[in-house]
Amino acid sequence: MTGTTDSAAAGGSTPEAIMGATYRALCEHGYADLTMQDIADESDKSKASLHYHFDTKEELLLAFLDHLYDAFTDDVGTTDGDDAVERLVRFVDELLCPAERTDEPRAESSPDGPSDDGTDDDGTGGDDPNDGAGTDEFEEFQTALLEIKAQGPYVEAYREQLERVDAFVRGRVRSIVADGIEEGTIRADVDPDDTAAFVATLVDGVNTRRVALGETDGSVRNTFLAYVRENLVAPGADVAVDLDPGSDADRDTDGDATGAADGRAAAGGDD
Repeated sequence: MTGTTDSAAAGGSTPEAIMGATYRALCEHGYADLTMQDIADESDKSKASLHYHFDTKEELLLAFLDHLYDAFTDDVGTTDGDDAVERLVRFVDELLCPAERTDEPRAESSPDGPSDDGTDDDGTGGDDPNDGAGTDEFEEFQTALLEIKAQGPYVEAYREQLERVDAFVRGRVRSIVADGIEEGTIRADVDPDDTAAFVATLVDGVNTRRVALGETDGSVRNTFLAYVRENLVAPGADVAVDLDPGSDADRDTDGDATGAADGRAAAGGDD
């Protein structure tokens, strides 16, 4: 039987329970050593019950990736902000791993975290990777997810799922930048496609290096903000892009995005 995250396919909350068990098992065992029995052990289902819904581990993990995609796009599909520049910065903040954010990791402080009875506000039991998990568990999950990504060149179905995420990220950035050009907060000569490709590559690189090499100093976020302030913000736009105090990237002492943009325009950089 083909795996699915649609509750109608299995009745009740069975798909959600299996997805939660898959998340916990990935955190515990990683991708390479994961077995269907490991997933069954993290749930109240038997291994035979899992095989009723999913023929193989790969089929189950495809459903899990689909589940993650839906949760991810629901979470960051709409980003609030007074202007396109603010929306872009907030969107990238959502994409970066917690160590690259200036606020508390959502894995520890999400408003949708477990309630006193051990369930999320939505009753799913706290198994969304962004909900209620401690930092160690979140990092274990990110490591397992990186292992799955590494299978992309060899497993076409995995690659297609990863391409969906990449297309969503690029499309969202492209749309925000286009909005900024139209509203006058982003320079007219900025290419939305190039910016989208840059952001997608930046986020993938940051998250991969964080998992593989343990880089957690958070400096990339300030470098990105400096890039936004110096290369994207339109001259004269009333937009503030404030870097963290003391950052090496904070070369504009007044913290106002218009300073760098106006200086570039005066030097003829916007021809």
